[in-house]
Amino acid sequence: MVLLRLAFKNARARFSHYLAYVLACALAITIFFSFNVMATTAKFLPAVAQQQRVRFALLTTSFFIVLFMAAFMLYANLFFMQQRHQEIGLFNLLGVTRWRIGLLFFLENLLLGLVSLVLGLLLGILLSKLLAMLLLRLLDITLATTLLFSWAAVGQTTSIFLVLVVILAVMDASLVYRHRLAELFRQKPPATSHISIWHYLGGGIGLLLLGYAYWSAQNYSSVVHHYLFFGSTAFMVLPLLILVAVLVGTYLFYQASLSLILQLLRRHKRFSYHGLRLVTLANLAQRLKRNGSISWLVTILTAITLTILGSMTMLYAGTQSVLNDEQPVALTVEKQLSAPVKKALVQARIPIRTTQTARLKVVSARFKLRSALALNYGAYVGPISVIRLTDYHAMQQIQPDLPALTLTEQQSVLLIRQVSNAGQASHQGRLAIQLNTPQIKKLAVKQISHVFPYGSSNYVGETGLVVSDQTYQRLAADAQTQPLAFDFAHTAKSERVSKHLAKNYGQREWQFQPTTNKANFANLHFQQLMHPVTENNANYSLPLLNVRYPRVHDLRTLFGLDAYITGFVSLIFIMATGSIIMLKQLAEAAENRSQYALLAKLGLGRHAVRQAIYSQTVVTFLLPVGLGLVNAYFALHILNVWLNQLDLTFAYIIGLVYLVVYTGYCWLTANAYYKLVQQK
Repeated sequence: MVLLRLAFKNARARFSHYLAYVLACALAITIFFSFNVMATTAKFLPAVAQQQRVRFALLTTSFFIVLFMAAFMLYANLFFMQQRHQEIGLFNLLGVTRWRIGLLFFLENLLLGLVSLVLGLLLGILLSKLLAMLLLRLLDITLATTLLFSWAAVGQTTSIFLVLVVILAVMDASLVYRHRLAELFRQKPPATSHISIWHYLGGGIGLLLLGYAYWSAQNYSSVVHHYLFFGSTAFMVLPLLILVAVLVGTYLFYQASLSLILQLLRRHKRFSYHGLRLVTLANLAQRLKRNGSISWLVTILTAITLTILGSMTMLYAGTQSVLNDEQPVALTVEKQLSAPVKKALVQARIPIRTTQTARLKVVSARFKLRSALALNYGAYVGPISVIRLTDYHAMQQIQPDLPALTLTEQQSVLLIRQVSNAGQASHQGRLAIQLNTPQIKKLAVKQISHVFPYGSSNYVGETGLVVSDQTYQRLAADAQTQPLAFDFAHTAKSERVSKHLAKNYGQREWQFQPTTNKANFANLHFQQLMHPVTENNANYSLPLLNVRYPRVHDLRTLFGLDAYITGFVSLIFIMATGSIIMLKQLAEAAENRSQYALLAKLGLGRHAVRQAIYSQTVVTFLLPVGLGLVNAYFALHILNVWLNQLDLTFAYIIGLVYLVVYTGYCWLTANAYYKLVQQK
């Protein structure tokens, strides 16, 4: 009973030190419980489309949350024990047995774990409805929800985290037996600021490696050409080399480069002999040397997390680009199926704003794009759909984003999908397209466009050509198609009707087979077949009906689920890593209290002390995050080259939010640090 009261007293006295740890654990428990209650509540998932996929994603994420929190709790508990070595030694000197000391620490950690568990469960129960509503909102689902609760989720959450807490408490108690009394009172030697030849060598190599990595990533499209001796794998080998350079360079930067930079700043008298800068630089050098490994780890984990988040947004942008390329209008249908489709729309009372039709000629063609990645997948030999300029301009009524064009008889505009031609060079030079027609053998390509009138899904091989009306009349076609576009608003009814039409007519398709198996381009022509079944033995096929709005819904569902999961996992990561850095800073505040007390006796004002503490905390706290942001930027830049220059605005917004959150953590840490050093 005495040990329990003492454990409670210690936990209460040190609760300000443990607060960040408790909040991080409580947040993880809240998210773990909420994910599990949504996955196990019978009334929730059955009403959600693709319920098996959502359940699998929630449960898989819960598993990784447990793994991450186990690693975080292990590190934090080892850190707490290292800070209390002298307390353990004092108990030994007072005659307390090691068994009782171990039991005391076991009870203290158990109390902290129970507080985190109870707080996390209460927040999870209270916020489960809000988190479920957020998930439904991101999935674009309208569903009335009530307070979600499941005894199975409570039992699973309690058992898993209690097991973790008990294991860590036992490990902490066992540490009492690992050290002799003399070791417990031994002071840590202060980090030396001596600059050796290692700092010059390692620091220089680290900066050179980071410079090489950043320069190679920024100029990836041109640098990759110097690695062609790796063959077609050059575009993958270079990122691996950049990754190794970043890992090693970042480690050397923290271990050697920073010490060298700070030493040079201290020797610069005009800079360092101003206020407390000399003391600040000395303390900063010791902090960064002590925290070099954890700073390196936070930098790498920050870069990985932001790269994953950025990749997710790029995936969404890429998928959105594919959808806009393939089906930019509400519905397109081959002319022969237009009557039943229009009848279904009219019966469903879908207001049709306008319709537009065109006749596309299918001919054999070949061309080759220059690739920024020095690969050959820009070459194309096969059928291509040709649209005349008049029909192109007429479609601007439905697709206002179609660029305005003017063409001569010898000019054309090549239509290709943006994502499928990743790595395409921005400047193609004099590009020409070869046509297998007796009237016209070659046309100059005036420009390349990724915006297809009617959508690329209505073009054979998803490749098209815009030509002048005179050139179009002279072309002898192997086959012809006639898409009809319907423009109507996106509503729940129009989406439901579009999905029904796709189910009834979506399996019908044109099929295009070569008339010869010979490789000679001069003999290459295509014949057109129509099969109303899903069997497809042809080289190229073309659906007779394409719809947009059901695919928009599926895309929102995919992105919503990914954004929901990665957002909460990133939140746990921010809390955990921020708590680790905060704990280390506050532990050093207790050690440096006497130093700041001496400065106060020498007449130094509180404003100068606060300014010194804030500047040290900002550098120590935000340097790993800032360097992680830089690493993530260059990683996303390479991915962006692969995906052909997608919009990265959302990825940059995420990075900015990440920096703002860590800035808030930094401010809280600096305030707590200042209060600790001012305590008497």
